[in-house]
Amino acid sequence: MPAALVVDRSVPRVREVLGRSAGWTRVGSRLRRIHLPDQEFADVRRRCAGVDEDRVMTVRITGQPMRYNGDGAALPTLAELRDRRDQPGGNWTGEGVLVGSVDTGVQQHLWLSGGYLSAPADFEAPTGTAPGLQVGHGTFITGLVLQQAPAAGVWVEKALAADGQALSSVVADAAMQLARRGVHVLNLSLGCFADDPNAREVMQQLVDDLHEVNPELVIVTAAGNLGGPGEPATPQDFWPAALDDVVAVGSVDSPTSTGWSAWSNRGPWVDLAAPGHELLSTFVDGTLTDADGTAQTYTGWARWSGTSFAAAVVAGAIARLMTGRRPITAREAVAALRSGAYGTGWTAPEEGVPAVPVVRLATWDEQQADTAVA
Repeated sequence: MPAALVVDRSVPRVREVLGRSAGWTRVGSRLRRIHLPDQEFADVRRRCAGVDEDRVMTVRITGQPMRYNGDGAALPTLAELRDRRDQPGGNWTGEGVLVGSVDTGVQQHLWLSGGYLSAPADFEAPTGTAPGLQVGHGTFITGLVLQQAPAAGVWVEKALAADGQALSSVVADAAMQLARRGVHVLNLSLGCFADDPNAREVMQQLVDDLHEVNPELVIVTAAGNLGGPGEPATPQDFWPAALDDVVAVGSVDSPTSTGWSAWSNRGPWVDLAAPGHELLSTFVDGTLTDADGTAQTYTGWARWSGTSFAAAVVAGAIARLMTGRRPITAREAVAALRSGAYGTGWTAPEEGVPAVPVVRLATWDEQQADTAVA
């Protein structure tokens, strides 16, 4: 039995079509949810505007995480990166900034200690039963944000199951929790493809509800990937990235590249690009199962690709810029990024896709005081 999401203005009409008013639950501030038999759901969709299915959102990744056992030099600890806050020209570490992340849970990880907030239910347990690779997505995202802004706090809300999927209503509830807690930046490295105006209206209402609760909130979203299982071969609208009042991020292959990754989704709605190819970050410690059913053992680190990770780089960059030579708001930091002030170039324009700035990736050995933004 499918569930429908209905914007408030359409609820009276849907009740009229159904001939009953019971069975509703609230999602956010101005959406309602109701389970309907298939035929009733189809009838309501046909006769009423502002109605969409409670769509499944998923993380979008390219390939499987590559095991990382070190390339020679030891990585600096999070504490060592934080200690560089005393460099001239601002601390550039995101100190005092809260970044929210709706994702899979985060696994307890020595490198992340002191850098994130998570309720006991939001932790991923040690991987004794070999779940899928997506279970490490939230841990990977958290490490990327903190690499850019090592003194920020990442507040993780576990909404996605171990397979990297959740209903839109579940994602919305988790995002609303973070908005109410006052996070400055909300990272949504997830979404769904849908060519439907009703999907846009319902998803936009989810975003508008978050801004109603937290007007200064900046929402960073992944643009989505192309060519993988269940993904289109050519660019399409991806929600929530294609909505108004979010920061949509696509991927380039390297910190010096200005060409889109071949698998990066994009469109007229894309705002920024950032490196998203084979990035290094924290990962689970244990054995996972890849798409072919093969067991892969990881030791807490991996390299991985996806617009999910480009979005996390941008979320961390916003926190980093907020604590530069002078304090600025998250929205001011986004304006700086859109101007190219903290970038390495601009993507080439394509038909229907504007040229956008490529946000700088603060790599492990490049945590220096920045002077790009006044």
